[in-house]
Amino acid sequence: MYAREIKGQVYSFGVSGKLWANGLIMYDHQTDSLWSHVAGQAITGPMQGTKLHMLPATRTDWGTWKQLHPQTLVLDPLKSPHRRDYSGDPYEGYYYSHDTGVIATRREDQRLNPKAFVIGVRLDGAIKAYPFAHLSKEPVVNDIVANTPVVVVFRERHATGVVFNRRVEGRALTFVPALSGAAEPLTMRDEQTGSLWSGVEGVALEGSLKGKRLEQIPTTYAFWFAWKDYYPETTVYGEESQPKGASK
Repeated sequence: MYAREIKGQVYSFGVSGKLWANGLIMYDHQTDSLWSHVAGQAITGPMQGTKLHMLPATRTDWGTWKQLHPQTLVLDPLKSPHRRDYSGDPYEGYYYSHDTGVIATRREDQRLNPKAFVIGVRLDGAIKAYPFAHLSKEPVVNDIVANTPVVVVFRERHATGVVFNRRVEGRALTFVPALSGAAEPLTMRDEQTGSLWSGVEGVALEGSLKGKRLEQIPTTYAFWFAWKDYYPETTVYGEESQPKGASK
């Protein structure tokens, strides 16, 4: 997710139908520049080199979101001129196939299966990927990226992953999983105060830190074959810190 305002002007975007490194390419209606949706940067046109400001967002299923935000507004598919069946995912077969993108991969990097899902973090020049396979075994990860203490929380059942800065009032907290109640899909406790936190919203629910909120860090959900092509310098949580045999 990106902010559309650039130097005081609001831009509108559409899908160009083009691909770059198997990633969707957008265009803006104001200048017809082409933008990489993965990198959030204009790659051709008058805006070339301009970067969009990335915003934190949460990818989850409808049940989890509705539980947390029962008053949320949703787009009504019945009012759309484009009729389709929203009860299933048309790409489900692709997720389990050996096919990757329509363009051949640009770099060989065998640290993960090409179709492995990762949560990608770009923070102050540091690039790191957190594979779903590792997070499913370790749903709360305390880590450091670019000298920033972070916590990655993940719920395998709904493929919900969120990354927060775990520093509160100048102190880096360390988190561990906690039992989830019926009204909260994922919870954790900090070892310093024992406060209970929402792992999806980053808000302290109980304890001495009740009401405090962790700063959410923007992330990218991606297939490994795409992430490694865009960011060959990426490190991978739980794997070798440097690419194995990466080549351009």
